[in-house]
Amino acid sequence: MPAFVDLRACDNSPHCNAARMCRRGAFSMSGGKWAIDAETCGDCNGMCTRLCPSSAIHYAPTREALAALRNKLENSGETADDLFFKRYGVRPADPRSLGPNLAHVDCATFSNDVLASDLPVVVDFWAEWCAPCKAIAPAFKKLAAEFEGRMKFFKLDTEECQAVPARYAIHGIPTLLFFHGGREIAREVGAAPESQLRQKIQSILRAN
Repeated sequence: MPAFVDLRACDNSPHCNAARMCRRGAFSMSGGKWAIDAETCGDCNGMCTRLCPSSAIHYAPTREALAALRNKLENSGETADDLFFKRYGVRPADPRSLGPNLAHVDCATFSNDVLASDLPVVVDFWAEWCAPCKAIAPAFKKLAAEFEGRMKFFKLDTEECQAVPARYAIHGIPTLLFFHGGREIAREVGAAPESQLRQKIQSILRAN
């Protein structure tokens, strides 16, 4: 079953489950981009499409149908940002971006900045390749400024610091971990909308 990767939608995660689970080894990465070898790709009932969270993998029963589908998508006029907006309802933002009350934390500074904080803390666990991390970045940055003086906001790059995510059993990103008094008190997994995050923060502040 021939398949291809729509690079406009693919987040090019180095931890791609579809590539990892491909029994034929049809996936390869070159220049930081995933591709599928149509000659190697076999009929597996589209397993890779179900494993792709970005819906970037497309398949067709024949190579002719695959070429027609690829041509249709490439000539749709939709950009990568358009597809991102359709999926998440926001435009992608740089997950590294900082602002008022928002700083980076890493393995070396985590204990002092997070666990020893006198205020409640929320840490955004992210990676540069993660599309949902780009979706949540603007809301997280906005909320950091909004709750300055009441809660501290940090971002942790899971590619640079892997010990802390492992310690807290983080299996997907973005994950927001909330801490107070040196212990985890709550978490939020996935690209939650700004209103939902604000309600969670307010609830935590009322309880702490």
